[in-house]
Amino acid sequence: MNEVLEVILMGLLAAVKFLFAAGGLLIRSSRPWYLDMIIVAVGGCVGVIVFTYLGAFISRYFARFHLFRIKFRTLRKVARIMDSYGLIGIAIISPMTISIPVGCILSASFEHDKNRIMRLHIFSVLIWSVLLFGLKGIFNINLGEKL
Repeated sequence: MNEVLEVILMGLLAAVKFLFAAGGLLIRSSRPWYLDMIIVAVGGCVGVIVFTYLGAFISRYFARFHLFRIKFRTLRKVARIMDSYGLIGIAIISPMTISIPVGCILSASFEHDKNRIMRLHIFSVLIWSVLLFGLKGIFNINLGEKL
């Protein structure tokens, strides 16, 4: 039961803060690397789906009040990435830096095609999952022992 609860909580954490879930599983998990990769990838994909639809609703709501004026330095960087690289840039950086909900809400405010948003963000989550946990599996790295 304890193992099931940990898997569910890590999946939910991956839906909201992908980096924290991946880091926690990379450091202290005793499961094989591919199971951890699946947990984080599925949690991230569920987060993308939920926050894409929720983000479209939130961006429509806030658009009425003109609250999307970018005042903070981090959001200015995100806006520059959006201007330079578009939706693909937001999808690539969102799982690791700005979190999945923020990335999906920003994407929904700039793009109205939800299927395109979900495809790009899910692809990004899968690439980051394979990259992080694949390196752990290939090089047999155990960060829990090293830290």
